[in-house]
Amino acid sequence: MSQPQDQDSLHGENAARRQAITELLFFASVGDLYRCKKIIYAWGLNIKDASCCDYDRRTPLHLAAAEGAFSVVLWLLDHGAEVNPIDRFKRTPLEDAVRGDHGDLATLLIQRGGRVLDKEGNLVELADSPLAGNVRIFTDYDPEWEIDPSNIKLSEKIGEGEFGVVYKANWNGTLVAVKVLKETGAVALGDFRTELNVLQKVHHPHTVQFLGAVTKQTPFMIVTEYMVGGSLADLFKGQRFPTMWRSVQLALDMARGLAYLHNRSPQAVIHRDLKPANLMIGGPKVFSAYHRQICLEEMGVLKIADFGLSKSLKLTKPKRHRGSLDMTPDNSVLNGRPGQNAPNSGMGTPKGSVHEGDKNGTAATSYKLTGETGSYRYMAPEVFRHEPYNNKVDVYSFAMICFQLFEGLPPYWNMDPIEAARAAALKGLRPQWGPTNRREQVVPLRLKRLVETCWAADYETRPEFVEIIEMLEEVSKELKPDLMENRRPASAAKREPQAQPNAAGSNSSSCCCTLM
Repeated sequence: MSQPQDQDSLHGENAARRQAITELLFFASVGDLYRCKKIIYAWGLNIKDASCCDYDRRTPLHLAAAEGAFSVVLWLLDHGAEVNPIDRFKRTPLEDAVRGDHGDLATLLIQRGGRVLDKEGNLVELADSPLAGNVRIFTDYDPEWEIDPSNIKLSEKIGEGEFGVVYKANWNGTLVAVKVLKETGAVALGDFRTELNVLQKVHHPHTVQFLGAVTKQTPFMIVTEYMVGGSLADLFKGQRFPTMWRSVQLALDMARGLAYLHNRSPQAVIHRDLKPANLMIGGPKVFSAYHRQICLEEMGVLKIADFGLSKSLKLTKPKRHRGSLDMTPDNSVLNGRPGQNAPNSGMGTPKGSVHEGDKNGTAATSYKLTGETGSYRYMAPEVFRHEPYNNKVDVYSFAMICFQLFEGLPPYWNMDPIEAARAAALKGLRPQWGPTNRREQVVPLRLKRLVETCWAADYETRPEFVEIIEMLEEVSKELKPDLMENRRPASAAKREPQAQPNAAGSNSSSCCCTLM
């Protein structure tokens, strides 16, 4: 009897190890180095082993290079990963980086001996390949956007992340935002170059304007326009919730910016990391808290920011493949073998809680540099399942943000972000509308149907942003603007008292999520 038990045990161990490799591939593709290392160490995976790949023989290095995950690529190379593995499509990680327009990664891979395959199946240098002109390899030459740091006068700190600090600053008499790198390691520099690679290309009224950078001396800096209203996340954390009319205007701003990115020529841009913290609100100068309130609630223009994870490519409809996470069970192997208790990573929101900002309703830091964790709640199912995808991943994220705009609660507010993404991808879970929203308004049925179409499980049925704009404009015509001149404080004018929005969300208990 012992032999069958041993065989069953071995089979179960192998199946669990395959699942661990599958999840490693997924986290490599989304740039989550923390969880990549956690899985590798918990399972003792050998990234040099030929079996550490998917059905298409795509390794963690392939996926990280294709998706622009610089920190993961660097760590894999530093820990002995083969630099030139060849997948079933005859591609190396360097070719994936080139096709994804990730010049920083292409530079790194070339420095480590990266090659591409020629028509005869031989590994050759990129310079000897037809792909040579498809990506900009970073050099030390003086770029046209170089800024003299002596012209930048930093003032107050307005945000901070793992690698950088954001300051309000004065640049030749102009108020700007300056991201200053805290370190010059390869990972930090790679992320810096990735963002620069996209920022120089995008120019639109609804994308944050790139003004220049400091790259020839340390500390390295990125200079952009200063957004006086902060972010959409700040608006959500405040005591006052936007009216339905204002919410539709913000959704229109976002849709217009994304329509530009998706239709940009010659290469479209997929953002891939849309979330409230990456959507900034700008406007004219503000001289008081009341002016800032007007900017947030009425006049401010929403602009798309943080292109660190964006991807430039010629849009095509991807084909589904067998090396996906379709069959991934609910019990993730992220924390090691089944039954093994791993320490809490400290990421995500405890179940049953809703993050509404501090008790006083003050806005959080205007510029918050966040890691990947906050994105899972807005992540498209096909991305989580590690399937090929196209620009429709941004449409899904747009839908989740619009749900929060119209309903007043984050999507899956009572779930951990990763568990929410898993349930959405594998069980068809979607947020559920309440009878009324946080402002005790009924969300128009046309808005609900639009959002539901945008978060469709089949990405091919999700609309393009040009269509979304048309639908939102039609709804906007039917809504009456609720301007602040009708809601001024009692100290400013004697008016009829206005009903205050329910900051706690009186319908929060009835608004959770539903299965599709």
